[in-house]
Amino acid sequence: MSIVPSLDDWNRQSVNVMQAMLGMISPNFRMVTLDHDGTQWIIGFVLESVNAEDREELADFEAEWDALQSGPTPRDLQVSFTAGSLAWPSAPTRALYRRREVMLIQE
Repeated sequence: MSIVPSLDDWNRQSVNVMQAMLGMISPNFRMVTLDHDGTQWIIGFVLESVNAEDREELADFEAEWDALQSGPTPRDLQVSFTAGSLAWPSAPTRALYRRREVMLIQE
């Protein structure tokens, strides 16, 4: 069964992601996004490189996010690693965090 989250749902889950992230963001984190596919929330993390400490933080994030829910809430945590350029996510995906990066312009 497909559902369409309300604006209140989007806002609540955005705040929940941000609350669960408190203290976990390292310089390795490039972007954090929130999306919904009709059945579950998709929380995306883009990291620059594989790092054991950040992996542990992501495991803690899952427990923190689950604890902020009012009941069982389907979710999928997606972690990717890239040092290449990042595209801004298209709607309805929300970018909740994106680190400042210097873009070099080639002439």
